[in-house]
Amino acid sequence: MQGGQRYVQHLNENQYHPRSDAHSNALCRAVLIDLLDNCPPIAEKAADGRLVAQLNHTVTVGYQRWNIDLALGPPSGSPKSPGGGERIRFEVPTVIELAVEAKGVMTEHGKARHNRLRDLQAFHDHAHTYNKNVVAGGILVVNTADVYWSPTRDEGDITEHSDIDRIGEETVELFRNIPLRNDPSDRGGMEGMGVLVVRHDNLDKNPDLPPNAPSSQMTTLVTDDPAPSSGDPLNYSTMIYRLCRSYEDRWT
Repeated sequence: MQGGQRYVQHLNENQYHPRSDAHSNALCRAVLIDLLDNCPPIAEKAADGRLVAQLNHTVTVGYQRWNIDLALGPPSGSPKSPGGGERIRFEVPTVIELAVEAKGVMTEHGKARHNRLRDLQAFHDHAHTYNKNVVAGGILVVNTADVYWSPTRDEGDITEHSDIDRIGEETVELFRNIPLRNDPSDRGGMEGMGVLVVRHDNLDKNPDLPPNAPSSQMTTLVTDDPAPSSGDPLNYSTMIYRLCRSYEDRWT
């Protein structure tokens, strides 16, 4: 599955800004491609127009607004096959069948990881309050670069991530606190939760690096520790498999 590499390519080409949704959109598109490539029930329904996708879709759950990074469900009206070489049509689904939340911990891990954990916990609570059969997926990107520059800071204010190997491992492990849900009768949790680990310094986003700044490095996908290995519940491919299995059980 190439979702991690596709996201790394996006970072290399565009860098990262915490106030832009371009990164979650790119990550969700990567997840969608892997679902279409590796989940026949989803691919077949998308091909004949019985399943559509929407980025940044908002619905009301009770008295709260629920923003969904990627929503899949049936279209309004008669199904129409996607055109123009597309594999799925992008339009508002009438019912949410599968929902994905994309988050990142790029810097300031100690604070950011707890905020992202709360975000993902709120996400699966909204999803299963909306409909207990919703297939909820979470994807988290953890950055383990030694240095990082945020566009919200001055050009010379470059963060050094000391002891990033330990911090990165602790961040990945924290997200094991999200329970995995196997059946609609289960209590809260995600049907699939995946973690991608990257090394991304974001220095190419800086318009005026100081002379003593470190050199920018190509963004890479980490496949050894602390990235979850094959078969790990937090492994990206495991997440795709779990989402597919749950979708097939509930919506086909």
